[in-house]
Amino acid sequence: MARITQLVIRSESKPGTLAQICSELAKVAVNITAILASPEPGHGIRIVPEPLAAAKKVIDSLQLPYTEEQALAVRVTDRPGALGRATRKLASAGINIVYAYGSIVKGQEQAMVVLGVGASDLEKAAKLI
Repeated sequence: MARITQLVIRSESKPGTLAQICSELAKVAVNITAILASPEPGHGIRIVPEPLAAAKKVIDSLQLPYTEEQALAVRVTDRPGALGRATRKLASAGINIVYAYGSIVKGQEQAMVVLGVGASDLEKAAKLI
């Protein structure tokens, strides 16, 4: 389990927005290892890009507002109950999971799940899982 930095991009929810962001990132070989696009206010488009610095330059060039946010990347096996066991540890410690989204990791037998917790709980959560 690792702490990761994701970009939370604020943009209009309209046809082509996500396509433009993804296409421009691809032009400079930025890989998106996890993504969540939501029309809900305050969520925007969350991406975990590699490399981060190159992704930030692209988003800046598109003149889209974004913030950097820390989250947890949890590797879980593809078996019933794996995610439940991981999240139960956080719940037992009183840590609230604000959002979660997942991604299949290329060449791995495990999925990566990104968990957003409160900033004050991040370090504690990282040690628990």
